[in-house]
Amino acid sequence: MKRIISTALAVIMLIPAFGLISGAVIHLPFRDVRYGDWYYDTVSRVYNAGIMKGVSATKFDPNGLMTREQAAMIFYNLEAEGERYSNYSFKDIKAGAWYADAVEFCYRHGITKGISTEYFGVGRYITRQDMITMIYRLYRSDWAPADKSKQQLYISKDAVKHFKDYSDIAPYALEAMRFSSGVCMIITLDHGAHINLTPIIQGNNGYVKPRSYCTRAEMATIIYKTWYINQFL
Repeated sequence: MKRIISTALAVIMLIPAFGLISGAVIHLPFRDVRYGDWYYDTVSRVYNAGIMKGVSATKFDPNGLMTREQAAMIFYNLEAEGERYSNYSFKDIKAGAWYADAVEFCYRHGITKGISTEYFGVGRYITRQDMITMIYRLYRSDWAPADKSKQQLYISKDAVKHFKDYSDIAPYALEAMRFSSGVCMIITLDHGAHINLTPIIQGNNGYVKPRSYCTRAEMATIIYKTWYINQFL
């Protein structure tokens, strides 16, 4: 699954990744995101690209926890191209809700299965491993193509084992967490050039905390890194 990302984001991303702070202050309407905050650059980029919005006109809530429907909306903004639905697969999805089409998109495209066969889990916070799993499902065909001759990513499959809480990762999330913690560089086959990357997830003091909830600032940063990787595939 892959779509052409907006010109706005393409221009923003001309600034080299992972040396994120460029020195240029990007206008933001949020009073709780200030220049110098570790998440300032990534929030600026995903907001100006229309991928993430604030919780209000003046508040981004960087330390607030992401809900499952908020995560679904981000993936919808990235890939759905305005798809609309008249029927919904989960009992807790109401027609007309701001997240209804986003959740249905994620379900129909295999990005999420919900918390059960009947309920998506509206209002519930999303864990780090669930968020990474949804992202991996969204881009799996690009990141791990069936034709291995088209493989452009170098992935250290053992990197995830370096986390002290590696055993806490659920079996269903292990493949996604292995990729996200182990992608080290992209090999551009046409030119043979190597582009070094920091992993999508790096943990904190040796812990990745897979079952902890994901904050909105963390989501902005991970989505930024994810998008950057996809530009070379």
